[in-house]
Amino acid sequence: MNPEPYSRVLAQLPALAGAALIVALLAVILLMRRQSRRRRALRALYRGADALEHDLKECRARLERAHASMNVAPGVPAAGEADARTAVDAALRELLEHRLWLRDQSDDANQHELDAAVAALDKARATLSEQLAALDSAQRALESAVRERIEDLSQR
Repeated sequence: MNPEPYSRVLAQLPALAGAALIVALLAVILLMRRQSRRRRALRALYRGADALEHDLKECRARLERAHASMNVAPGVPAAGEADARTAVDAALRELLEHRLWLRDQSDDANQHELDAAVAALDKARATLSEQLAALDSAQRALESAVRERIEDLSQR
């Protein structure tokens, strides 16, 4: 029996073991990166949902203040008040549905679904932010008009 083929194989074993170890380490690193990306997406979803809920509640409070300043008679809703309240309540209900989806489906959701949900929340917050800025602008204009009217009346 010729020992030379065995010695060649034995000489290559450390290189093969090293290559196998490198492949295994790369697989572990890829798996860890995927899990880390998933955790970041889930954290972003929960933070985004919390922030959107805060923004919606802030929107509701600002709308109530704006409508209160436009009230002509106590107990009579201002124009558009019911529609505004309905829209904010619908948005809060939809947010609750998203939170329930997160609770029930996030374990089974793929990364694409999680990324799409994060993008949708970001888009909703951006839209709401623009609407809040417009509401602030309208509120300032209304307050200015009311002050001017009061000044006009006081000068008469």
